[in-house]
Amino acid sequence: MKQSGKCPKCGSHEVIAGAKAIDRAHGPTQKDFTVATFRTPEAFIFKGEQKSPVSAWVCGSCGFVELYAQFPDRLKIPAA
Repeated sequence: MKQSGKCPKCGSHEVIAGAKAIDRAHGPTQKDFTVATFRTPEAFIFKGEQKSPVSAWVCGSCGFVELYAQFPDRLKIPAA
């Protein structure tokens, strides 16, 4: 949808680009929705979290949603 401007589910071109994905957590707290990877996930602490905010592309016709990491390069884990 982001590349083509067309919904892969219904074929509509009514695409809402770059909508903000929100993480509400607990109570009225609001922050950016993020995705993360970890360089050393087996570690008890200091896992080496790498994260990126997420944006949403929404079909204005059927409501289908695609999520995209805004900074995908930040999520790459270096080879050992």
